Amino acid sequence: MTITRSQECPVEPVKASSSTRRVAYIWSKELQDVADDLPSNVGRSSMVHGLVESLGLLNHTHEEDQEEDTAHEIDANRAEDGHASQADEVDDSAHVDIAPAGRSSTEQEKGTGSTSTNASSSAVDVSQPVTNTKDDIVKLRSARVRAPDLSLGTKACLLRYHDKAYVERLLKSQPDDDHAPDDPTQPPSPPASSSSSSSSPEAYPRPRKMARTDRYNLSHDNPVFSTLPGYISLIASATSTACRLLAQDRADWTIVWDGGRHHAKRAEAGGFCYVNDLVLGILLLTREGRITLHPSAPSTNHVDGERKNSAQNRAGKTKTRPPRIMYLDLDLHYSDGVSLAFHSPTKYPYPLPTSHSPKPPNVLTLSVHHSSPIFFPPPTPPSLLPSSTTSSPFSLSIPLKAYPSNSTYRTVFEDCIEPVAKAWNPDYVVLQLGTDGLPGDRVGQYGNWGVEGPGGMKWVVERIKSWKELRVKVCVTGGGGYKHENAARAWASVTSVLLDRKTDAETPIPHHERFEEYAPSFTMEVPEGTFESPARIVFSSQCTAPGHSFGHMRDENTQQDLDKAIEVYTVIADRIREIVRGQP
Repeated sequence: MTITRSQECPVEPVKASSSTRRVAYIWSKELQDVADDLPSNVGRSSMVHGLVESLGLLNHTHEEDQEEDTAHEIDANRAEDGHASQADEVDDSAHVDIAPAGRSSTEQEKGTGSTSTNASSSAVDVSQPVTNTKDDIVKLRSARVRAPDLSLGTKACLLRYHDKAYVERLLKSQPDDDHAPDDPTQPPSPPASSSSSSSSPEAYPRPRKMARTDRYNLSHDNPVFSTLPGYISLIASATSTACRLLAQDRADWTIVWDGGRHHAKRAEAGGFCYVNDLVLGILLLTREGRITLHPSAPSTNHVDGERKNSAQNRAGKTKTRPPRIMYLDLDLHYSDGVSLAFHSPTKYPYPLPTSHSPKPPNVLTLSVHHSSPIFFPPPTPPSLLPSSTTSSPFSLSIPLKAYPSNSTYRTVFEDCIEPVAKAWNPDYVVLQLGTDGLPGDRVGQYGNWGVEGPGGMKWVVERIKSWKELRVKVCVTGGGGYKHENAARAWASVTSVLLDRKTDAETPIPHHERFEEYAPSFTMEVPEGTFESPARIVFSSQCTAPGHSFGHMRDENTQQDLDKAIEVYTVIADRIREIVRGQP
């Protein structure tokens, strides 16, 4: 599917800001096509990008033209507002472009947009329509569309992390026959029978991520499909492109909804993941995202320095240090592939010795996930709550019980994640934002997270936006999410947050090619706790335990559980701060 402009594109005129948050959106037709072929998520990519486009959130202007327009626009606004000197110190509003609302393969069509009901609001309501024509010049808060740099998805690039034999197997992969592989997220069909036993819970086994059965685990969860070679190349290049834009200071936030394949290991596939684009992107940041230090600052982070490109660094013109990177994973499943890749072999004693303290690693990983013996991946020590005295305070996990709600996520974020982030003081954050923790996901099943409200997905992104004192650059990726209409709603909502474009549960879905799939509400609302088959609810004992009912899941994370996590992470944050102290 090609992204085309909706007939009812919510576009609002806004006053340009003298300060910009530059948001880049990684997309190409080729990337979308191969992502649509992923057996676990057939058609999801086009559904996500189609909704984002229909909401008028994307700008397809060529980068050179766009940067020239933006520069003229900012200069004009500085002259008008008379406060150019303050503009360089503020970084809390979205990138603004002068561009058409959307793109058509032939000509700009008539559409409908929206205008803010409050001109002083920083977020603009996209739910109220206004009429625009192709002759209108509308200033939009929009994400710059960037195609993946294919040079970052070559075999040589894949080998920066993955095993050579494994990469060669993937690049030569062809299915055994001409038929598309079965959807690995779906349970096998029940045996044909006229007896009542065919409708028993056992006839509808819970879909799950399955164990490996061959050397590279290219079966069951991870079947070979015809476009697999192109898929791994484009997914890898997409996330690496996003990270390079950050490293080169060409964007402040980058979005890769087709990325986030956090289960892939160095030499095996896992959990619907074939290539670990996240690891490859983070490795690129460690190479190309070095932080330049001012000579006058003996001990600083990027607040006191500025990012320069690698050519300047190699020329020896500046003194640099390796970047500090925080990988934050909010998918419902544990980030086993990424966490394993960056697990530091260095042991950090507690308390630290007074001399010869070990240096911190480049990458801190923190995964927030559901943990259960019957949930993929099976629990291991690194996926459990660490002790406050752990010797690995940079490989962290926060395991959750079933149905964590917004309230649980808010507590975890405010009292565990943020203290660690502020202690670590990262230069870059890579945020994996899988949506399988939303209610009704056919694979996640134990999620009860919301998109709206305090503690919801949009709230989390707003909190990270507010880390102004860190001046952090962020790459946000997709991940799990198997109820495609909800994944599209959630990721489109997050995209709007990054652009200060107001959407909420009542925002109507604009008419576009996949419009009918958002029935019955045809709004951005993610319905509470709905499942595709009541039989699966019966089969899942936790869904029928006392206190649970169909469509209304009780958060099983108690205050005692949360207090324990807070106690542990308070100590760990202090330890990280002490380890980092004195580092350049």
